[in-house]
Amino acid sequence: MRHLILIFFLILFNPQLVFGQFSPSIHNYSIAEYKAGNQNWDIARADNGKVYVANNSGLLEYDGLVWQFYQLPNKTVVRSVLTVGDIVYTGSYEEFGYWKKDEYGALVYNSLSDEVSGEISPNEEIWQIVKFRNKIIFRSFSNVYVYDSNSVTRLRPNSTVISCSVVDDELYISTLKQGVYLLKENELQQFYNNDLLLDAKIISIDKYKNKLLLTTSLKGCFFLENGKLSRTSFEVNEQIKLHQLNNFSILDSGEMIF
Repeated sequence: MRHLILIFFLILFNPQLVFGQFSPSIHNYSIAEYKAGNQNWDIARADNGKVYVANNSGLLEYDGLVWQFYQLPNKTVVRSVLTVGDIVYTGSYEEFGYWKKDEYGALVYNSLSDEVSGEISPNEEIWQIVKFRNKIIFRSFSNVYVYDSNSVTRLRPNSTVISCSVVDDELYISTLKQGVYLLKENELQQFYNNDLLLDAKIISIDKYKNKLLLTTSLKGCFFLENGKLSRTSFEVNEQIKLHQLNNFSILDSGEMIF
């Protein structure tokens, strides 16, 4: 996204699927206001109301009045951001770690990737960060890094990693050619695979009406129940097949955002 613009497509699931565009009130913050790079990759809101943005030039912090800019020691792009309590986790180019406030209220960076510096793949970038139980998961296309507050463990599937999803206290790790894995005791355990999912790019796994809902980037949505995969009848499937989908989530109300 070029500026801090959040545009959602709201899908309402009633007896029939209603497909429409939801246009919230939007304020467009210009580069002149936040004084950083011209691309923003991820956004997170902390419990204290502050907003943190993964920016081409570093990390942005916004309290509703003032923008603060923080640069990584290696001065690289920040691709992903997650807040947990008063800690801000970020992922970037061959680097990931967390930020904490010092005694003066400024964010100070602590690298976690230093612990596995010899295992990081060349040109690797961390595109997603999720909280799972008492762990923080950093995902690139090559690896999954598990941080348990004491150490970092690298897990490397034999296929490109597309997404990580937490459902009912389970972490599902979706790959491009080897289906879906579960994280069990810091090890990857094969959960499900099917030829229909080959090259499908599963961008999200969610719970919908007591079934697992697998949303793909180009092949539409699937239900997975009792080990059986079936295509959904959602009308939006045809739109997904025509236009590559990059993000998806389900609200508590049951509404879906694409």
